[in-house]
Amino acid sequence: MLPMSIWAQEQHTMTLKQAQEYASEHSYSVRGAYFDAEAALRGVKETIAIGLPQVNGSIDYNNYIDIPTQVAPADAFGFPAYLTQFLGEVSAETGVPINAPAGDANAVSEFQFGAPQTMTAGVALSQLIFDGSYFVGLKAAKTYAQVMNGAVAITQRDVKAIVAESYHTVLIAKENVAILQESLTVLEKTRGDTKAMLEEGFVEEQDLDQLDLSIVDLNNRIAHASNQEKIALDMLKFQLGMPMSATLSLSDTVDGLLTDGAVDMLGTGFNFEQSIDYDVLSTQVRLMDLNVKNERVKSLPSIGGFYNYSRNAQRESFDFFDGDKKWYPTQLWGVQLSVPIFTSLRGVHRVAKARVEAERSRMNLEQASQGATLEYESARNDYSLALATYQNQQQGLLLAERIFNKTQIKYTEGLASSFDLAQAQTQLLQAQGNFIGGMLSVLNAKSRLSKSLNQYQ
Repeated sequence: MLPMSIWAQEQHTMTLKQAQEYASEHSYSVRGAYFDAEAALRGVKETIAIGLPQVNGSIDYNNYIDIPTQVAPADAFGFPAYLTQFLGEVSAETGVPINAPAGDANAVSEFQFGAPQTMTAGVALSQLIFDGSYFVGLKAAKTYAQVMNGAVAITQRDVKAIVAESYHTVLIAKENVAILQESLTVLEKTRGDTKAMLEEGFVEEQDLDQLDLSIVDLNNRIAHASNQEKIALDMLKFQLGMPMSATLSLSDTVDGLLTDGAVDMLGTGFNFEQSIDYDVLSTQVRLMDLNVKNERVKSLPSIGGFYNYSRNAQRESFDFFDGDKKWYPTQLWGVQLSVPIFTSLRGVHRVAKARVEAERSRMNLEQASQGATLEYESARNDYSLALATYQNQQQGLLLAERIFNKTQIKYTEGLASSFDLAQAQTQLLQAQGNFIGGMLSVLNAKSRLSKSLNQYQ
């Protein structure tokens, strides 16, 4: 029986758009961005929880090896001076002596209070009533969560652009292999004809050797191109977030991608405010404004309420779970008001610093707008140039094929040498390489323009 893993192997056939949508969910970069967005959302909920009631329980157990000792002057608990004088006068009049030890101003009395073992169990409830930083911080946390969601969209857009380039590379690599295989087929047929002519004595053995050398070179080129195709396909799987063991087939063709929407893209207008970059950067501006507001409200008072309840037991031995012995309750509630009075102008400088960061965010937005406009113009020009270059290379390939075919006919008729045929073959291979490179340049330039036009959002 075949292992179940063979039956369970993933198999995919994808267009470019399907590959981009797959990557927007499974790519490692996108998944990492989703984790960041989820962490930001949890941060919002954490901030909300700060303003909700907080309940804490506690149990404290103490076992005094030595009970703390308190000291006091020996006469700290004696009679006042006026009473001592009065009792002395009474003793003199009645003749009854007062049997009291003489006072010693340097004497010290020692006292030990409490039991050797104590336990306290309690619960504390606190509630934030008013804090300006809390309410502003809650808005900032929600705004930051929006920024992180925007970061997910930006990551998805960038991943789609990367996937497009990888998809193009696989198609071009496959096209390159097909062209080289076609050239090899033509060259092998020429070799067969040359061998027959050699047997009839119409050509020299050197002519056959020259063709064999060209065939060996083409086989090496095909092996290299096939290896590049496999590497490109594995790279595409990696960009998609797909297992390397999965089987992936591409259903789009080079010709289809070259002609799809080419004219419309060159005529599409550019608007930076419709891009995800504008949304994210403008949200960051709002976040920085909230930071300024937060620094301002820190000078406002904050109010909180609390309620505490505890029970305390004091024992000579560890019998705290004896229900017949007493636990003494303590219960209180209150309100805390905190008012910043003087911070040596630290708050003023924090507000000023926050304003600087807010202005920086506005500058970043303006810089991004200008940079996006420049990128669009550059991408549009590069795409137009790539199209024009590709058309010239297409014409060059047709000419090279025509020259090779004519040279091949002349060779079979004995009007051209093997050197002439090899030279025509070299020109054809060079034209084919230029044509393949031209197709890849057009596809990648088109992808770059699509990205600048926000078509990958």
